[in-house]
Amino acid sequence: MTLAATAAVTLEVVALTPMHGIGGRQDLPLPFEFVVAGAATAVVASFLVLSLAWRTARPADPGRPVGERLTRIVDSTGLRWTVRGVGLAVALFMGMALLFGQDLLTNPIFGFVYVWVWVGLVPLSLLLGPVWRTLNPLRSIHLLACRLRGADPTHGVARLPDWVGRWPAAIGLFGFVWLELVAPDRVTIPILLFWLTLYTVIMLFGSVPFGRRWFSAADPFETYAVTMAKMSPWGRDSGGQILLRSPLANLATFTPKPGMVVFLAVLIGSTGYDGFSNSSLWVRWTQNSVLPTVLVSTLGLSGFIAIVFISYTAACLFAGRLTHSSRRALPGLFVHSLVPIALGYVTAHYLTLLILEGQRVFITSSDPLSRGWDLFGTASWDINASIMNYPGLIGSIQTAAVVLGHILGVILAHDRALALFPRRAALIRQLPLLTVMVCYTIGALLLLFTE
Repeated sequence: MTLAATAAVTLEVVALTPMHGIGGRQDLPLPFEFVVAGAATAVVASFLVLSLAWRTARPADPGRPVGERLTRIVDSTGLRWTVRGVGLAVALFMGMALLFGQDLLTNPIFGFVYVWVWVGLVPLSLLLGPVWRTLNPLRSIHLLACRLRGADPTHGVARLPDWVGRWPAAIGLFGFVWLELVAPDRVTIPILLFWLTLYTVIMLFGSVPFGRRWFSAADPFETYAVTMAKMSPWGRDSGGQILLRSPLANLATFTPKPGMVVFLAVLIGSTGYDGFSNSSLWVRWTQNSVLPTVLVSTLGLSGFIAIVFISYTAACLFAGRLTHSSRRALPGLFVHSLVPIALGYVTAHYLTLLILEGQRVFITSSDPLSRGWDLFGTASWDINASIMNYPGLIGSIQTAAVVLGHILGVILAHDRALALFPRRAALIRQLPLLTVMVCYTIGALLLLFTE
């Protein structure tokens, strides 16, 4: 086995269990208690500053057009089919590793799914916007099939009811995080093959009756990518022209769909469970439990998701109760404030995973079938793990990601409250949600640097 392969196996074990396990409380620049207190104070202080300085809702930001030429290039048939071709080529290549590669940790398919797709979609969407809609190989397969049949890819034989919203995507996301965090032997070919086959069948067969709108409603990766793309600087006006716009202004255009609160609760809750599942307390408890480990872990994952969903929803509903007005729509109206929180959690938990394991995928892709190939000239490369020499810097970045995510959430919630209610009522309505966000901040840091 080459030096690169040996390093790959070592880093696979280190990075996947736990996925955020570089650095600890002792590596932070300040005592951990000071860090937690300072983070909570920063979130509260941001609300106090906003309440004094931000008295009216900001008007919708029209954005700055970047020119019709760039829009024509981005929307051109040639560029779109080039991107689709890249997505199909990568999917076929990794499908070859999945179907014909050896069931070893050096098979690039594991890192491709758990790192490049699951984590890599975030920076890709932040940089390029909702590019996954075009890059998604399943959308491309559906489009090609419709072209061959002479059918309209937009509409199927049935209309997808509006109440469906993003519920299928939320269920699919739970299925993936369960695979990633709970499923036994998840880093084995049979388990991953089963999940990907099920995912592919559901996506393609669902697109037959409902058309490509099924992907928007049911594909967890697309919903994930499009949601994160709202934090990018790219937007569109009503005529389809590309705009440059601040990420917060983009998030203000977020249209809540049924099931979206649950989707974000799954995303946030699963990262929290990921941190807690690696704590010594949880490990001892599961080892001493008379229940099967899979059942205990499933209950733990579900519990964390339920905590996020119930606490956020209750805060919104209680805010409505304080002013004796309709409350049912409030969780959806404020759900965009959870997006930067989710982004902060994903960054804090999985940044080092992407940096280290992302390299490993690129290296081992030169030999996807473990036959001694060197297709891309990377088989002899070593993984640059120098980032592991700076645990203090990593801890600071993780803390900053969590705190900044919550501060941005407070800003978005404040602006939305001012847009919906009179100023005094808006301030009162935010207090329950502010309390929840402070608790999230403290809890996130405790779970991130769990012992």
